[in-house]
Amino acid sequence: MRVYEDKVEFVDEDGDVETYRVGTQTTQARDRYERIQRELENGFLTDLIDRVTDVEADVEIDLDEDHQEIIDKIVDSITSERGRAIAGLSAMQLAIKSIAPEQSIRLHKGSKSSAHFSWEEGLSMRSIDSTYISPVLREYDLLRVNKDGVMMTRSLAENYPYSRFYQANIRGAQDAWADLIETLEDPDSGIDPEEALKYMITALSGRGERAEEINEATLELVSDLSERNPEREMVKGIIKSHINTSPHSARIYEVALHSLYQLMEEANLLDGELKELTQMRSADKKHGNVADIEVVDPSDEFHIYSAWDAKHGKSYLRNELQEIRGKLSNHPETQTVGFITSSEPERDSQLEQQKSKIEEEFDVEIELVTFDEFCDRTLDDLSTKMVSPSAWLTAYAETLCHRRRDRAPIDEPTQEWVSDLGDIVEQRA
Repeated sequence: MRVYEDKVEFVDEDGDVETYRVGTQTTQARDRYERIQRELENGFLTDLIDRVTDVEADVEIDLDEDHQEIIDKIVDSITSERGRAIAGLSAMQLAIKSIAPEQSIRLHKGSKSSAHFSWEEGLSMRSIDSTYISPVLREYDLLRVNKDGVMMTRSLAENYPYSRFYQANIRGAQDAWADLIETLEDPDSGIDPEEALKYMITALSGRGERAEEINEATLELVSDLSERNPEREMVKGIIKSHINTSPHSARIYEVALHSLYQLMEEANLLDGELKELTQMRSADKKHGNVADIEVVDPSDEFHIYSAWDAKHGKSYLRNELQEIRGKLSNHPETQTVGFITSSEPERDSQLEQQKSKIEEEFDVEIELVTFDEFCDRTLDDLSTKMVSPSAWLTAYAETLCHRRRDRAPIDEPTQEWVSDLGDIVEQRA
């Protein structure tokens, strides 16, 4: 970075120069500023939050894992004492880029008056934040920021463009924030700012300050119950009650079964590696999966040893068998495929004939088992390794509370799920 009286230059490793000039706001910059204000005034951010935090909404988030990781670092750095300003600023920059991709998010000051410091192509981020961003994030309890906005922080107001070279020492994930800026300003990065903003809203909803309070309270209740070494039937009853009383039973059913198999992996009871839980909102959610729970070759996640599909509210599986036949054509190496039904699976001669035909064609074993049968069998296996039933409840709660994102990166808003689980545990304790 080269700093002059009337400009700042960034020189990349190839010697190319990007120049940011000091001066009153250009007409083009003013037009962009007014367009951004108008879109925010018309509800761009509130509409996006309403849509993304609605678990019922059919929302997909198309964001590369590398870009997700940047935002995860920003969100996970938030505490009661640090990280809020960086998170709020990042949300604002993503909103600005979503509305006006051509606007540089490095230039955080812009004015028509020569009496104030301004970048020619800059805009007043302080005004945008205090009017349209921080109040909205605070209203939705996504980020507990000062009512005057994050830009009141002196460290964010230095007269330098935002970049890796930014002079101030900011409390929080400053390196991740710098990575986000460089990614958004790089035309070859492939990042979609609106997709990144959707992901950040989801992350704040599930792992922000309010969410963490709910997560911690529920995990404490689970820990207290686990210390009393509850019987298997109590643990199963709590998890089944949580599944069956939720409007999102099918998804929570998957999470419950996957968390049980996480324990199998931890106890070294799997002939392979447990594949991470599929994200429901990911654009590539159909990523070649055979089923919801898959044990795969540790050196090749697409080489499937066994696969179990969670079927909540379905007992007759003729269509599912037909679908699995097509999936086995792509994964003939699969040795076992199972369907776990929430009630007793219906069987008739036609279904049994279809099942036998697939087993013979692909040399695969197909099982139809109930939730209770599958869980009891798995818990029996775990008991040989001295793993208690309460460990399942802990793993289940930790998964919903985003404590096991390496194995189950849930991308839906989970505050309601976690709160409901806490209520049930408290009632049963």
